[in-house]
Amino acid sequence: MSVQPISLPAIVPLRRPYYLPLALLLGAAVLALSLAPFTDGFFPRLLLFYAGTSLAYGLMPFVRRGDVPLVAAWVVLLAELSPCIAGELMSPEKVAADALGVLMAAAPIYVARLRQVLQGDTRPTGRRASEIKRV
Repeated sequence: MSVQPISLPAIVPLRRPYYLPLALLLGAAVLALSLAPFTDGFFPRLLLFYAGTSLAYGLMPFVRRGDVPLVAAWVVLLAELSPCIAGELMSPEKVAADALGVLMAAAPIYVARLRQVLQGDTRPTGRRASEIKRV
C-alpha cells in the first residue's frame, strides 16, 4: 500500500507591517467585549480572553511568543480599570477569569518550547546571529 502525501493549500501569513493595526483592533475588540454585560460571568470572560489570545497567536505568527501575553496583560489591566472610572470596584473573579484565559492560550506555546529545549534544540550563538552580521 502506498501513502499519498496530503497537500494543503498554502496559508500566507499576514505581513508584519499589518501587525500593529491588527493588534490594536484585536485588543480594542476584546476590551469592548469585556465591558459588555454578557461577559460578566467567569466562564464567558475566560472564553473571551482565551479566544482573543489564541487569535492573536494565530493571526500574527512571527511575533515573539512572549509579546502576545504581555499585550494581553495590558488588555486585562484596562478591562479591570475601565469600570473604576464609573466608580465600580475591581472584581477578583473577573481578574482571575481574564488571567486564566490568557494563561490557557499561552501555556501550550511555552510547553512546546520546553519540549524543544529538553530534546536539545538550542542554538548556542543566538537565534538572530545571522541577521546581525549584514554588513
